[in-house]
This record gives sequence, structure tokens and C-alpha cells, in this order.
Amino acid sequence: MPVFDTPITTDSNNLSKILKQGLPVLLLLHEGQRDKPLEDALSKVARKQKGDLLVVKVDVRENPGIHKEYKNIATPAIISFDKKGKVQAEADYVRPNDVRSHAAFLSNGTPLPEAKPKAEPVAISNGNNGAKHSGPIQVSDNTWRNEVLKSKVPVLVDFWAPWCGPCRSIAPYVEQLSKDYAGRIKVVKLDTDRNQVMARRYDIRSIPTFAIFDKGQQVARMSGANPSGIKRMVEQALA
Repeated sequence: MPVFDTPITTDSNNLSKILKQGLPVLLLLHEGQRDKPLEDALSKVARKQKGDLLVVKVDVRENPGIHKEYKNIATPAIISFDKKGKVQAEADYVRPNDVRSHAAFLSNGTPLPEAKPKAEPVAISNGNNGAKHSGPIQVSDNTWRNEVLKSKVPVLVDFWAPWCGPCRSIAPYVEQLSKDYAGRIKVVKLDTDRNQVMARRYDIRSIPTFAIFDKGQQVARMSGANPSGIKRMVEQALA
């Protein structure tokens, strides 16, 4: 196999062949996110580790089967394989330091850093049956997977920012929804200024934007402070 000093873009038809080349593989799963720091880190690792490690990229939008194989892990994600093609580690919402850590792990066995806790403590979740209401839950890039994608009930996400007037005007209505539907739907708020990974991933171009997630997938979405439209989305999600 030729020596590659740049990341290899591949697909579901060819990934299995790459995993049989007898080299460790650092696989990046992505959804077309534009992320120059991450791209630079991948390119640097591919260049420095040429001949010893393959850096591979797969767009899961075009290869959903690969994404499903890895349990629809939140992207951008890294799956690390040993030279026999066996999965050794994985990480979601990765940043440049994750690329470097996984490359060192695959190349010389350097232990990976311990994963940081995914969930921020919340006294009482408004999506738990029988739980007392605690209002909308503030989520972040780090807690998104646990609070939204792994939720056992549908989730209404309010993408907002503190400077946004319409966001503030609709906030009391969102608060009321969390009370009215407590135990049936979880209501969360994501500050798009402070959590740009999720804002980019879901292509949030205007705020407020509201979306319904069910079983880890976005099933409905609308922009604007429209109470009747928001309630309609919620009712349809519960139908």
C-alpha cells in the first residue's frame, strides 16, 4: 500500500479494505463540519506518522451505514483501530487535542486521558416521569449527548443567546411548556454563543430556533418566536 502523508477520504465501500492494510487507523467520522483547527490537527498527524498510521475520514451523511455501525456516535468523532482492524477506543465531539491523544495512543500506547463527565448536575430533570418540575435544563456541547441524544423522552431544544431579544421574549412561554409537559417531554436550552460546536453541527443560522429530538434524531425544527408553532411541534412529537 502506498505511504499516505495526508488524511484519506473514504466511504463504506472501501473502509474495510483500509482496515486490512496492517496499520493502525485513526478514523474521523464527520458531517461536513467546517473546522480548520481539527483539519489542521489531522493533517499534521498524517504527515508526522506517515508509514506508521493512517488518518481516515468518512462523511456519515453520505455513509449512514458506517454511522449506524458505531451507534450513531455524535460527530465529529474518532474511532481508533489497531493494525488488525479492531476498535481500541472512540471519542465524540472531538477537538485537536483528541486527535493528538489518539494518535499517540495508537503509535506508542500512550494512555488516553480519562473522559470528562458528560453530564452537568441537574437537581430534577423535567423529562423524568413523576419528577417535580425544575424548568428548562441548560445544556452544553459536553452534556448534549446525555441530555438530548440519550434522552428517554422527546426533547424540545431552544437554541438561543443572551443578547437575542426574541429569545428573551419567548422564554416565559418555553418555561411554561416545560411545566405543562413535565414527564412527557424534556425542555432544554442551548446558548449558541457559548456552545458553537452544537450550533455548527445543526447549522443554526438564526435564533431562536426550536427543534424536537426523539431517540437521538432531529425530527422537527422551526425558527422564530412562534408559540403556536412550538406547541404544534411538541404535540406532533407526542402524537
